[in-house]
Amino acid sequence: MPASLLTLFMPPKEHFGDFGLLCGFTASNAMFERLRRSFSGDVARPVLAAFIHPTTAPDAPGHVPGVAQIPIDPSAERGFRLLHAKVALLGFRRTDPAGYCLRLAVSTGNWTEDPLKYSIDLFWSVDLDPSKPTPQACADLRAAWDMFEWLRGRGDCSLIEQQFDGVVPDARLREKILGLDAMSLSPRFVDNRRDGLATQFVERIPQNQKFNRLIIGSGYFEGGSPKEFVFERLRDTLTEQGILAEGANPDLLLNPASCQGIAHAAERLATDGWKLRSPTDPSVGNAKPERKLHAKFALLANGRGKEACEGYLYLGSGNMTGPGFERSAGDSGNLEAGIMMALPKGLTWRANGPKSIYKRLPLARESAKAIPTLHSGQDYERPQEPHGLPPVTYLIWRAGRIEAPDQGGEVAIIGPDGQCQETPCDWAVGPPIAVKLAESGILVPVIADGALVEPLPIALRVEDVLARIGNFPAPPEPDDEEDEEEPGEMRGADAIREPRRQEAAAYTLRRMMGLLAAMAEAQARTDPRDWQRWCRELRQMLEALSENEAEMIDFFRAAVVNPLPVLLDTRMMPKGLDALERERLKQYLNDVARNWGLEGYPSLWEGG
Repeated sequence: MPASLLTLFMPPKEHFGDFGLLCGFTASNAMFERLRRSFSGDVARPVLAAFIHPTTAPDAPGHVPGVAQIPIDPSAERGFRLLHAKVALLGFRRTDPAGYCLRLAVSTGNWTEDPLKYSIDLFWSVDLDPSKPTPQACADLRAAWDMFEWLRGRGDCSLIEQQFDGVVPDARLREKILGLDAMSLSPRFVDNRRDGLATQFVERIPQNQKFNRLIIGSGYFEGGSPKEFVFERLRDTLTEQGILAEGANPDLLLNPASCQGIAHAAERLATDGWKLRSPTDPSVGNAKPERKLHAKFALLANGRGKEACEGYLYLGSGNMTGPGFERSAGDSGNLEAGIMMALPKGLTWRANGPKSIYKRLPLARESAKAIPTLHSGQDYERPQEPHGLPPVTYLIWRAGRIEAPDQGGEVAIIGPDGQCQETPCDWAVGPPIAVKLAESGILVPVIADGALVEPLPIALRVEDVLARIGNFPAPPEPDDEEDEEEPGEMRGADAIREPRRQEAAAYTLRRMMGLLAAMAEAQARTDPRDWQRWCRELRQMLEALSENEAEMIDFFRAAVVNPLPVLLDTRMMPKGLDALERERLKQYLNDVARNWGLEGYPSLWEGG
């Protein structure tokens, strides 16, 4: 099982993050940044698209590079009360051209720091290699994709519908998902667009089985003094259909300091057989006072003591309230999602051991005592929503000017001088990473030269470039301090760093030749779909050498020759490139030659 939200986004071995979709109720900039870094390095396109419930709260997420935050339609026509589902559908590319991995993750926790530090939450995930599909995982992934496709129709997805370096961000993810066979199996992944979660949970229980235990946990319940709670109706339905044994005394796990209307109905519920318990934290064996139950689940099972634990589980976003668990999204319910599945074989009710159910769910021990005092806690406050969608979700920088997409006309923005101005307008200080919309204060990313604007690359050395192209197309990892070398130790790319006893001219020439040879090898094996990105990053990396590698570049300037045209040899390019893409590389290498002071110099390779 995953350890935290962060590990849900970590690539499998020999993979890197390609693109992912996620949805949730709340999120934070800090968590978005951590999730993005877990998922992928820095690339000049969106790698995650986040559908978060729209709010005007001051702490609502702002611009996070690499994360496209999709504005959701605040009108009633969107088809749900709150966007409360917490799901991630992720695609990972293998370092070789053909490999891919799909992952579906369902969380009970929001995309904030809370599940990491303050709340007890649950996570479920499944990985699938599309070249070796398993029927159940295929059904799960297709069902989740269907929900995200529905959700995309309720927001402005224009940013992730653009091409970056010639490719739409979700192209590979979409290709792999739609390439999965449509399966007849019922998916474990469920959402409430058509039916409430309670109805679906009951329908999935085989009618020829009977269970003697029902354990329900929720971070939030109905407020006030309802005559009957959602979990009571669930128990009654299971009992009436013969699924739950008569006289079974179910457990209800809650937060004693904040359990809404249950605080006023505790005596009645206890008389009716409900055991009101505090949760345990599976990671430490008990619930610390500062960690509150936020997980939502329902466990229908048999067994006690050291017996086998067999049954069915719901785990997901829906709290034990009408909008969360009983209603469909279109019937004034939230959009909720979760997993409904038979428990894995081999689980037991033992308190310890690797197969203990207590290590997987925050259940109270059978010997746990009833909670002496309950408090209703604070009432839920619905977040204030914006009045409409923002006018744009990105802007374009072109030749010193900021423009709206598709010649969208006038959009009020805050200029580099802090004053309000309307697009199209001058922005001669260079392309900004993001621009603030004047009316809403929302930061939107900027596209320039077919990619998202990134911070200018730092001054690089040949060794830095060798490391980056050696991992391409995987994004470069965040810079770390280099380990000190052992005296006399030289391996790989470092072998061209030290001149030893060679003359300076020979060393400089060898250094450039080693760089060009590595580039030619990496360039030839580049997937054509990554070609535009390769050309753009090649130009950036080579121009970033001008400061730290001035001695190497000066040698060729003094010799009045340009070594770069060797990369234009068709043998140094991937097969299948058309003349336009070959010309792209030529133009970018001309830009580098101009930056290096070699413009107009003859090629070192003229005459063979």
